[in-house]
Amino acid sequence: MSIDKPFMKIDDQIIQLKNRNLLFQSEESAKLHLIRYGYYEIVNGYKYHFMKDKQNDAEGFVDGTTFEHIYALFDLDGNLREQVMSSLEIFELNLRQVIAYTVAEEISEDQNFYIKRWRYNVGKSYWNRRRHRRVYPIDDLLSTLNSITHAPTEPYKHYREDHNNIPPWIVVKKLSFGNLIWWFKLLKKHEKNIVVSKMMGVSLQIVNATPELSKSFSVLLALYLNYRNTAAHGGRIYNHKSDKYKLQYIPLLHSVLNVDPGGYRIGKGQSRLGVLLNTLDMFENKDPHIRLKIGLKVYINEYLKLFPDDEDYLFERMELTHNDLK
Repeated sequence: MSIDKPFMKIDDQIIQLKNRNLLFQSEESAKLHLIRYGYYEIVNGYKYHFMKDKQNDAEGFVDGTTFEHIYALFDLDGNLREQVMSSLEIFELNLRQVIAYTVAEEISEDQNFYIKRWRYNVGKSYWNRRRHRRVYPIDDLLSTLNSITHAPTEPYKHYREDHNNIPPWIVVKKLSFGNLIWWFKLLKKHEKNIVVSKMMGVSLQIVNATPELSKSFSVLLALYLNYRNTAAHGGRIYNHKSDKYKLQYIPLLHSVLNVDPGGYRIGKGQSRLGVLLNTLDMFENKDPHIRLKIGLKVYINEYLKLFPDDEDYLFERMELTHNDLK
């Protein structure tokens, strides 16, 4: 059986790129980058902006394209990835505390009470391949919460042995972002609206009277988790878009993004990096938005100083405007 993508030594990779019309300011530096980070990550990950025919590598690169230009885009994306991770970690920490506080205040701080099935919505059942049966999300969540209360590590062991209880503000520390979102989604309507009220900095009365607020919050959490997972696994960020987790059109939400139904139909206000940035500004805690905006501004400006002709391309792919970064 022949192998479509055989192993190539670094020197052969350089030759292949030269044969495809790519220029090098320093071959030695390029070899070092390829050894450190890989041909697939640098070239295959970021070549499309520079190809004559994006569907045919054999057509080669646009005249004048350098390896250093491709690497700069790779490097920019790595920096943007770090900014997204940092920003969403702050958002996640905030959400953890709000959910824990709400559960403790509205349900109980006692694990014998707040880890009870009847206190939550069960969610929509799904087929679990491992269990060979349909299960409900609430059972997965409660299984996770219970396992945390039996964790042998600290601080769970200390709370279990010295206090005979692991309160929600301790349990929440061990939840993944995905499980944290499920805890929110399975709360009863009253508790869920309290979380939305605290996160968005609006009164509970307004949240109760405006169902679009809770709906917007829920779809944003799904998109944020998608960005967090994409960044955590080294995925491209600068041109990231998701059909699966794109925001559905919600008039209230998209009025904030200045996207009308016509704009939405052509792809605006759905899942690009600018959507992440501008929706983070909707929350009471502005730190995630500010951190991401500053990071984007610094790294994009650094890149554009070297490659100013890429400005329209970058801003279009990110769905950003200069006003977004002011």
